[in-house]
Amino acid sequence: MKTEETSIEGVIVHDLVSHIDDRGSFTEIYRETWLTGFKSVQWNIVTSKEDTLRGVHVHKDHYDYLMVLSGKMLLGLHDIRRDSPTIGTSQFLDLSAENRRTVSIPPGVCHGFYFPQAATHLYSVSTYFDPADDLGCKFDCPELNLSWPTKDPILSDRDRTADNYSQMLDKFYADANA
Repeated sequence: MKTEETSIEGVIVHDLVSHIDDRGSFTEIYRETWLTGFKSVQWNIVTSKEDTLRGVHVHKDHYDYLMVLSGKMLLGLHDIRRDSPTIGTSQFLDLSAENRRTVSIPPGVCHGFYFPQAATHLYSVSTYFDPADDLGCKFDCPELNLSWPTKDPILSDRDRTADNYSQMLDKFYADANA
């Protein structure tokens, strides 16, 4: 397995190794030693139709760990952590069933998932769902500096009516300012 840092501190990509023989293949997708500060408490499988965009979301407390099982995903990332040397940095990562990569996303890194084709992805989180830890903004906020390949994706009602960037930041840092 090859591990690579991205341009956003704390976001780690693992290029997985498949062991292939006449029966098929075997691929390790997670080892506790691969990630520090992350303990999985829940796993989820999500299917998405072509031209779907999920997000952009950010979490105060929990890590995400994900991989694409079928299809393709364009993962958009944007760092809003005040204490991060990469604050304000944005990046896209291409994930697919063929490239067999996992990505860990720490708290404070915004993320959106765009599916140019139907896809299934698997993800784990380090805490159970808490609405106070599940914030977001509209995918096309210019402050994100993410040029998505679509202007009119399929969105959930929640993502369609999401906050703007500054409202999301206010909510993210509300406790820090109290």
